[in-house]
Parts: sequence; C-alpha cells; structure tokens
Amino acid sequence: MELPQQDPPPKVKTAPQRPETVGRPPLGSAGEIPWFRGQLGGILRDGPTFGPRKDEFLPFLFVRANAGDSGARPLNDVFWESPDIYVVPGQEASTAPLQPASTGGVARANGPNTLYAHVWNLGKAPAYRVRVEFYWFNPSLGISRADANFIGATWVDLGNRFNNATEWREVDGPSGRYLSHGCHAIVKCPETWVPSVVNGGHECLVVRVHEPMLDAVPPDQFSAAADRHVAQRNIAVVPSASPAAIDLALLLGYVGQPGNAEVEAVLDAPDAMQWLKLYTGRTDPGLQLPANPVSYGLSPAVVAESRLQRLEVLPFELRQGLLQRVEKVRRGCDPQAIPFHASIADIKRGEAAVLRVRQRMNGTVIGGYTVVLIGS
Repeated sequence: MELPQQDPPPKVKTAPQRPETVGRPPLGSAGEIPWFRGQLGGILRDGPTFGPRKDEFLPFLFVRANAGDSGARPLNDVFWESPDIYVVPGQEASTAPLQPASTGGVARANGPNTLYAHVWNLGKAPAYRVRVEFYWFNPSLGISRADANFIGATWVDLGNRFNNATEWREVDGPSGRYLSHGCHAIVKCPETWVPSVVNGGHECLVVRVHEPMLDAVPPDQFSAAADRHVAQRNIAVVPSASPAAIDLALLLGYVGQPGNAEVEAVLDAPDAMQWLKLYTGRTDPGLQLPANPVSYGLSPAVVAESRLQRLEVLPFELRQGLLQRVEKVRRGCDPQAIPFHASIADIKRGEAAVLRVRQRMNGTVIGGYTVVLIGS
C-alpha cells in the first residue's frame, strides 16, 4: 500500500472544556493579564491543550457506520454495514458518472465495479486536500492492515459544518471532479475494482478518510469500531429464487494478544437492517422474515485457506445438525477462519433473512459480517 505517512501521528492533550474558559478572570480586570501570561507559559512549557474537538477550530472527518452516526467512537454494536460505501456493478470507473446509479448495488464477481464513498466534515474548520482511500478484504471478522488490498485513492475539499449547501454541485477538486454538498461529498474511486470469483464477489470494503496535518489517522488503523476515519461494508447479498444458500469462510483476522474469542451467528428481521433501504431504494423495504425455516450456523474454526466444506450440496434437512450458533475459538498468532453456512429451501419474493456473524473478545465486538438471503 502506498501511504503518505509511515509513523503514527503524535497524541495531543485534551480537556473536557476549552482551557481558555477555565478560571478566566472577568474581562478588563487586573487579573486578566497575569492569567493570560500563565496560559502562554503553560503552552511553551508543556505544549497546547485542546478542548473537545467539536469546539476547536479543526476539521472533524468521518464516514458513517450507520444512518444516525455523527462520529462518536468507540462502537460495540453493528459497525460493518456502512451506508456511505456504494458499489455500482458492471461499470468501469473511467466512464462512471459522478453520481452513483444506485446506493444499494451489489458487487459482481470477475467483472468491473465502480466504488463511491460519502465523506463528512462536522468540524468548525474546513478541510482541504482530504485523502479518501478504498480497500478490499477477503470476507473477515477482523479487519487489519495485514490483509488490506489497496484499490485507489482520491482527494477532496470539504467545508466546515456550517457550510451545508441546498443541493449537490459538481466541483473540480485536487484530483478530479466530485459532488459536493458543502461539508460532505460523494467521491468516486478512480480505479475499477474487479472482485475475485473465488468468494463470489462477497468481499469486504473499507474506506478511510483523513487529512494528514489537522485530522490524521494512524497508517495501521483499519477498525471502524474504534476510529471515525474508517468505515466498513461487510455485506453479502444472495438474491435468489428457491432454494437460497451460501457457504463462506470468514477470516478471524489478527489480534494484539492471544486469548479466547466467541463467534456467534444470529438471525435478525429485515427491519433491523437499515442498509436494506438502500438496497431496495425504498424508505420501507417491505420485507418480511421467511415463513419457512432458515438453516444457518457455524462450523469449528480451521486454518485459514483450508478447503471449505460446502453444506449446500447436502439435503436441507441434514444441514442444521452440523451447525452451531456459537463457536469458541482460541486465538493465537496463526491465521484462522470459521466456516459459515445459511440456506432456506423455499424463499418467496418479499421475504428476507438477515444473518449477522459477530466475533467478540472480552465482551467487545471486534468484527462482524452480514449475509442477506432475499427472495427474488
């Protein structure tokens, strides 16, 4: 990967409120000048201390993890279904329009796909030459730089949070044209993405947004749960007439320290997934849980790159007996994967099953992946 900064940015000191508002004497009083000299002396001696970032004249860049996201981190719920990462299948980036044809497109394996990102600045200061990076990963429950595959990058300028235009407009930016709405913008990845047919196109996508001087991100930071500069879209959609099935090997990623992990598979109702509004293009997707049973679950963890046993070739009534809803995994240094299967013998139009797989360590969700079986 070509990253502009190899060393992590230095940590800055912060306080619950802006330091110049603490203990300040009344305006024009005799104590105001000595107080001001003390403030300058403290900065020269120990460096500056900042108040909450939202109160400082700084940019506040982020990509949303969910529809109501305003950049607060960390997150300990579903953070891998970003509504700000778009895919337009069957389209070369060089000929794709600035406005994506749809915001709920699904990647097409072994063919051209164009990626877009919706990036935000809610700081008091504008941000210039903001770098937007696009990556793909094999299906994973733990995203890290070690598995990152760089696709492309572009640059945009963003106004401050008070600069919210009334409509989208085309802008000639630092590296090409993009759509601006003042403090947020939609940008197109300049490089075409061709996902591997090995995983059926069910890869993970990651977008990072940062400005290296005033709102940087460490080069190793790829966690959307921990950092507002990072967003993930780990979603596999299986539109199908009956039967519908998927077998997928989910990588467990890398951890800082060995320990015990718990991987859980859960069936959720369609209205629990906001992203389906983008997929269907409707405020109310109108999808219901399938009337017939869904077979889903996990198999014991294996060494990464092991041959995947495909349960979809077995009779439907035998599959659930081979699967567990929860698997305990001892995490070490070796790369591991956990097989996931979901299927339904009879799914009808208007039905959808949302299956979320979470990996937890010490009670904290460190990664997840979502599979949607949807009748077509």
